[in-house]
Amino acid sequence: MKYLTIITVCLNSEKTIEKCIDSVIGQLNEEIEYLIIDGKSKDRTLDIIKRKIENNKNIKYISEKDNGIYDAMNKGVKLSQGKWIYFLNSDDFLKKDIIKDIIKTIKLCENNYDCICGKIEEVKKENGNTLVSEVVPSRDLSIIDKAMCIPHPGFFCKREIFYKNGFFDTNFKIAADWDFVIRVYKSGYKFYYINKVISTFNHGGACSESHIIERHKVRKKNKLYFLFDQYFYREILFSIRSRDGRFLNEIKEKFKNRWLLK
Repeated sequence: MKYLTIITVCLNSEKTIEKCIDSVIGQLNEEIEYLIIDGKSKDRTLDIIKRKIENNKNIKYISEKDNGIYDAMNKGVKLSQGKWIYFLNSDDFLKKDIIKDIIKTIKLCENNYDCICGKIEEVKKENGNTLVSEVVPSRDLSIIDKAMCIPHPGFFCKREIFYKNGFFDTNFKIAADWDFVIRVYKSGYKFYYINKVISTFNHGGACSESHIIERHKVRKKNKLYFLFDQYFYREILFSIRSRDGRFLNEIKEKFKNRWLLK
């Protein structure tokens, strides 16, 4: 049995997958396995994967159709042999030599803690400019009802948690990682914080309107509000102020004939 499994899910990632894999390969040893879960890419992704992992027994891959990123992530967990699990996005990459520090930390604290949280470096491109910032996980998880306060690319957890507490909910398209962390936190698992940057995360710019609606659904599922979801309405107002108000039409369509307060 391995000590740590790193999982990358990908689909048509030919532009970034090589850099992602390279950031992992140099940090692998007999204690660590690397699983690449491909969603049947139609570009050069598979060719790159095969070339990069040739003759490396600590790296395995599968390529088959899936039902979205969280279905692929669940597959990775079920195929894994590691005591601990970490997900690295296909367009992100690990910081140099970080895994040996993480392994050392895990071995020191795993008897008392179930999850390790570290910082990430976030890269955004806006108006032709590249903006780089450091994202720090919150030590106060009571604010988790507002939004994901632990950056997923900086999050490690014990594999057994998935089997005891449930896998990623594939009903969610972009917020199942937040739903998972909420469930882990509410179940009483312990979190340990490491003051190191784990990986560089490339902000993909997914639609903020979809994020708002799905965050509301996550809060509703986990019963994070009593009568109404105040954060949902705040996010709607913020979106209206910062955009041109077209989001109202999407809200009306998504929640037609439904009570938001239920």
